[in-house]
Amino acid sequence: MAMKIRGTTRGAARRNFACEAQYFTEEQAEQKLAEFRWQSPDQQVCPQCGVLDRHHRIKGRRQWRCRHKGCGHTFSVTSGTSLDRCRLSCRQIVRLLIHFEASPKGTTLVSTSNAVCITEKSAQQNLMKLREAIKENLAGGNGSKLSGTIHMDGMYVCGKFRKSNRRIKATVDSVLARHGTAAVKRRLPAINPQSKWNQRRAKNKRVVIAMVEVDDESGGARRVVTAMCRSENAADVLLLAQQHITVGARVFTDESPAYNGLGAFFEHHSVNHSEEYSTPEGVNENLAESFFSRVRRSEYGVHHGFRPMYMAFHVHELAWREMQRRGTQHEKVQQLASWLLTPGHSRYWRGYHGGNRRRLLRRPRPEIVMGNVDAPWQDTRSMARKGRGPETV
Repeated sequence: MAMKIRGTTRGAARRNFACEAQYFTEEQAEQKLAEFRWQSPDQQVCPQCGVLDRHHRIKGRRQWRCRHKGCGHTFSVTSGTSLDRCRLSCRQIVRLLIHFEASPKGTTLVSTSNAVCITEKSAQQNLMKLREAIKENLAGGNGSKLSGTIHMDGMYVCGKFRKSNRRIKATVDSVLARHGTAAVKRRLPAINPQSKWNQRRAKNKRVVIAMVEVDDESGGARRVVTAMCRSENAADVLLLAQQHITVGARVFTDESPAYNGLGAFFEHHSVNHSEEYSTPEGVNENLAESFFSRVRRSEYGVHHGFRPMYMAFHVHELAWREMQRRGTQHEKVQQLASWLLTPGHSRYWRGYHGGNRRRLLRRPRPEIVMGNVDAPWQDTRSMARKGRGPETV
């Protein structure tokens, strides 16, 4: 029996697609993907000329031939998309979308390989194509800024120190210089931050800035906007807020000095986390913390660590999961399929196992920090020395 609680669909009504899709034949799976792509059960859009029509069906080849005079282009449901020339069957594509949607903290290559009956290499490439499609659609947004009440906070990811093989006692001066007061010193684990490998990991430390718009009806997150920075500093925070938040909106943060400049443009309220999670007036940033808990469990519990090069793709995936957690399975699979089957090849994952590696590109730099895939990697602090501002999402 289906149950609806505060705008959230529960029970069998939410799982309204997997039960149907498990009995799909290849023809039915192709028909469903065609409906997701072209929003029509019997009409198709030719990727060559762009004509919407009931094109000629080529029997036995799962293809159409364009009826437009002078075109005659032959195409399939995946032609001209990220899955162009993909060897997955239509049933496997549908199964991949269902498996990806059903994982609240993300999915691994091995579980995807077992669920879809493909190799780990194929699972990696197709999962990253899905994350790339999510990032491109979320980063573009719908042109509107966040409004109402926004929870804003930062989270450090990557670059976690490992404990040393042997217990090494640091000197008091080095601990105080690195971590602050003597009270902090007593809580320190037995790590050696001066080791060669920990110094390398420290270079990978990044900050994810999240801005979560509160849904007044359900009390949850309506929209989530994320960006990666090299540090939680006032310049980047103010730049992101001005770009993505409507002037005059209420912004809830903690008492980090990086958010002190928001009061000049927004109705800024802060909560002291050393004393309480929420003030008596209701000032909190619990939605941002809830999103960060999803990111943290995905980082350590599912993927066992992120790397800066592809961190932006994983963060946008988890932002999409946070926003769509109240939707039905059919709605989420339809959105994923429409994004994945959007015309245009994958920029970074087409021919990946044939040598098309993102780290080999020089323009743009491999890592995405404070920007989209076409932006340089520098943030405010690194570009201030050159007299330029950062590229933003």
